Amino acid sequence: MGNEADVVEEEKLNFPEDNLILTEPVKINIHLTNTGTSVLLKGSFSTMVELECARCLKKFNAPLRAEVEEEYAKALPQPSMTKEKEVELKEEDFVYPIGEDNTLDLEEVIRQNLILALPIKPLCQENCKGV
Repeated sequence: MGNEADVVEEEKLNFPEDNLILTEPVKINIHLTNTGTSVLLKGSFSTMVELECARCLKKFNAPLRAEVEEEYAKALPQPSMTKEKEVELKEEDFVYPIGEDNTLDLEEVIRQNLILALPIKPLCQENCKGV
């Protein structure tokens, strides 16, 4: 409890099924804090992404950066999901699981946060005239 660690590394990832084409490895710069019951992750992910211009439809590369603050904990039993019964989600339902071998899988956190950081209307240039 109370242990902390900084992680700075690069990881080659791609998420084509989400139309997230990364043209450079993801730079991971995070700080981990053990709270005793969970591990808090705070930091950033940055990379280059292939986008399509919303005006002229040309493909171009752009920097993409996501600030992240997430929590990991040992897996708790999940409520059974049925069609007949609604289940109210609790705060702990939004915590990422710590692996059986006490590892943190960052891939899903990276994927979700980079998708959220994508621009809504990407432009190849600010003054793009369009098609």
